[in-house]
Amino acid sequence: MTELLHMKDNYIREFDAKVVAVGDCYVALDHTAFYPEGGGQSGDRGMISDGTTTLTIVNTKKDSGEVQHLVEAPIAISNGADVHGSLDWNWRYESMRFHTAQHVLSRYLQLNYQVITVGNMIKPDKSRADYSPLESFDDEMKRKVEAGVNEILAKNLDVSIKFMQRRDAIDYLNEKGYQTRYLEMVPKSVKEFRVIAIGNYDVASCAGTHVKNTREVGAIKIGKTKNVGAGKRRIYFSLVN
Repeated sequence: MTELLHMKDNYIREFDAKVVAVGDCYVALDHTAFYPEGGGQSGDRGMISDGTTTLTIVNTKKDSGEVQHLVEAPIAISNGADVHGSLDWNWRYESMRFHTAQHVLSRYLQLNYQVITVGNMIKPDKSRADYSPLESFDDEMKRKVEAGVNEILAKNLDVSIKFMQRRDAIDYLNEKGYQTRYLEMVPKSVKEFRVIAIGNYDVASCAGTHVKNTREVGAIKIGKTKNVGAGKRRIYFSLVN
């Protein structure tokens, strides 16, 4: 199992680690600050170096608890080597901003339109999320939602991370009105949940990366929307710096 440094600190940009496995197209470390693709968020990019050879990481994924740093070129770093990792910070930070924005957007739609989030894709430049039941999303509603979400973001709400035992987390998130049906899908072997709180506005069980305060997000701009199934609508959004 790779220790995930981002779980406690999303702002780690560089770190030292040891190579514990080398595959045909990946390197695994004993611990890493690279976020592995999952939960709708794209994997991190960056560099890993042993002081002689530098590998360009083009994506990061997780396989049975092992985080795999994917590379395009032949791997010239050996198992057991001490390495230094550095994130493509622009890529990571944009993902953090988008992910926090998506949480606020989803909470706004839940509170004001009684819809739930059924999917999302978080990545730099433009992200999206799927909502149900949501048959239509006309221009008037788009403007109202956009303004409402940006009003929340402009409140400069602190974003915090805390860890809770499974039963306590489920009870707490139920009390706060979170979509706890997704929590039941988490394997029973997972005893501790990571909970993200955005001020008093939103709480969610989430392993993704987030900013420390909504002021870092700026504002969102809602783009096109489309129907992606019975009563399910996909909303695309970008960030306005």
